[in-house]
Amino acid sequence: MKLSTPVPITNLPLLIDYNSKMLLLGSCFTEHIGSKLNFYGFEVAVNPFGIVFNSTSLRILVQRAIKNQIFTLEDCTNHYSYFCHSDLNSKHPEQLVLNLNNALYELRASLKTATHLFLTLGTAWVYRHIEKDIIVANCHKQPQHVFKKELLSIEAMTLDLKLISELAQQINPDVSITYTLSPVRHVKDGFIENQRSKSRLHEAIQNQIDVTNASYFPAYEIAMDELRDYRFYARDMLHLNELGIDFIWSRFRESGINNNTLPKQKAIEKYRNLSNHKASDVATHQQLINKVKEELASLYPDLHL
Repeated sequence: MKLSTPVPITNLPLLIDYNSKMLLLGSCFTEHIGSKLNFYGFEVAVNPFGIVFNSTSLRILVQRAIKNQIFTLEDCTNHYSYFCHSDLNSKHPEQLVLNLNNALYELRASLKTATHLFLTLGTAWVYRHIEKDIIVANCHKQPQHVFKKELLSIEAMTLDLKLISELAQQINPDVSITYTLSPVRHVKDGFIENQRSKSRLHEAIQNQIDVTNASYFPAYEIAMDELRDYRFYARDMLHLNELGIDFIWSRFRESGINNNTLPKQKAIEKYRNLSNHKASDVATHQQLINKVKEELASLYPDLHL
């Protein structure tokens, strides 16, 4: 008896292994997958500028990174910048500029060396700062009246993705690009409005896939069809909980990661679980952790933990 509707998944054109270098950009779902990859010891960079939900803000950041357009105090407003998430905020303007440029350097370096680039889009709804006339990555809890809410067109988002792809391939022609549509519903925009947004995002992604070698991982479809049960969701009934994230991760792993990595994954998982265990005899437990870590280092000298 089938109790769900399995979503067919096509394997990534370039499977991930321990020689891969991954860059993940986009919505909060990116953070979950990135955390899983990091847990298993893969080399991964996740959102140097923090979570970014829309394609235009992602495109602006990639453009600045590729063209090496550094940030200055003019790109900041008090303790924050409209180009990035609040993770980079600082009460000292000079430190904020330093945070921005460090993130810019990290993004550029990751784009140059990545074997895989994953882009996860969250919403087509954006906020335009009226006075500055820019689409912001984050409103930083500023008054609503300083922004104008807009719904990006399919054409605009398709162009954003096209430019991101072209810019990335300028400095890294062999990078493999995969798109994902975030399964998190932005119902604060309204239920109908959220569906309009997701539909436009989906069409923009498919437009880009149709004319490139990029691929698509159906995280959104898995959540909607295989996880149609609120036991997979957090208390807000919108974000996936740990069980839901683990399920989608398992589908990602089976379609995107080379099976030859499984022994190493299992060894690292054993070490991680041991490290996270809260033991009563701390000293003895630490000795065991060190022993297992040394064994891992002996088996896998290039391992990053």
